[in-house]
Order: sequence, then C-alpha cells, then structure tokens
Amino acid sequence: MKTSQAERQSGGIATGPVEYQMRFREIVDRAAGRDRVAEAPQTAWGPFVTISREAASGGVEVARRIGERLGWAVLDKELVNGLAEDLKLEPRLLELMDETRSNWFSETLLNLFHSRLVLQDSYVDLLGKVVALAASAGRVVIVGRGANLILPREHGLRARVVAPLEHRVAEIARAERLDPKSAARRVEEIDGSRRDFIRRHFSVDPTSSELYDIVVSTAAFGIEGAADLVIRAIELRGMPVS
Repeated sequence: MKTSQAERQSGGIATGPVEYQMRFREIVDRAAGRDRVAEAPQTAWGPFVTISREAASGGVEVARRIGERLGWAVLDKELVNGLAEDLKLEPRLLELMDETRSNWFSETLLNLFHSRLVLQDSYVDLLGKVVALAASAGRVVIVGRGANLILPREHGLRARVVAPLEHRVAEIARAERLDPKSAARRVEEIDGSRRDFIRRHFSVDPTSSELYDIVVSTAAFGIEGAADLVIRAIELRGMPVS
C-alpha cells in the first residue's frame, strides 16, 4: 500500500516539489484558458479523493497522510496560492473570500484596496475549473473548496473528517495558544464560514452525511487511523491506488 519516493518519481506521479508545481501550474493555466488543451472527457476522471472537514479536526493532516502513502498530489492552500498567482492577487485577498462569509460590503471594501479584485462568484467559477482539471488528471486529494459537490461522485471518494467539539476546541487552543472561550469562538467562526460558503454557492448543508461516502472521526481513530480508513474505502470502491 505504501509507495516509496523512488517509485513515485519513476511512476510519473507529480508529488515532488518541482514536479508538483509544474503540474499545478498547468492545471491553473488550463482553467484560465491560456492554452488550447481540451478538457479531459468524463471517462478520464479520477481517481481522486475529496476531503471535507470540521475546523481543527485534522482534515488537512489526514489528506497529507493519504497523499504521502499513496503517492498522490494534495491540493489545499496550493489552490488559493495558484489562483492568486494567476490573477496577480495577494493570496490573502482570495483567502478572505475562500470558504468565508462574503457580502456586498466586504467585496466593495476590498475593491477599494485592489483594482483587480475578483468577486467571489468569479473566483468560485475559476476554482471549480481548477478542481475539475485536477480531478480529471487523477491521483489527487482535494481538501475543501466544495470539491465533493463539483466532481462526479462515481469516479472518486468523498470523505469528511470530524471530531467532537470539545476535542476541536482543545486542539485549536493548543495550536493558536488561545484560552478556551476564544478557542470555542474560533472554531465556530471557521465552521460557520465554511457552512456559509457551501450554502451560498451550492445550496446544501455541508454537514449532511448524504454528501459523503465515508465520515471518520480523528478523535476515535487518530490521524493515521483516519487515513487508514479512507485508503481502505478507496480500495473497496475499486479505485486504483498505484
């Protein structure tokens, strides 16, 4: 099940820093329409895994473990940074719109500070193209960004990583050195922002279990255990892992 670094390099899977950056740059270029490469037909989709996660549940860490063990690329902050580079924007400006609350006031305020600000609907449109192209290339783990709602469910696995509230509050208090009350507010802020993002653009409740093929708790199984369960689910779905 584990894939060595040598095997990943010889197998052509873009997981190393240089190879990964080249692969992602090509994906962003294609999404922005800067070349004439046609989008892959649906028969070429996958394999891919989408990871939805509750705040401070360890979802990003689970995604990285899956990527390391399978030799798959992992798209998380790279999505934001790659789009920011493509649009000549500061990544922080896109982060303010990505999975966060957005309204006419915040969009107008940000527009005062940057003449090339992309409004959220335009950002989500380009983001969707990037996610689709990454998934069509296959062997990729995509974190957040509504990827489970964009991509065809029959060609990938949709996972959600969760943990009890008290576990997540304790984790974010430790990570950000916050007192319990501040940590609780921070968790609610992040969860609320992500819910708003999904509801606004996809009109669904992201906590609904029917949106996922598997829901795993890092409090119950740990980061490694959660990664084990997702990888096993990939195998049970008959998706190639090498």
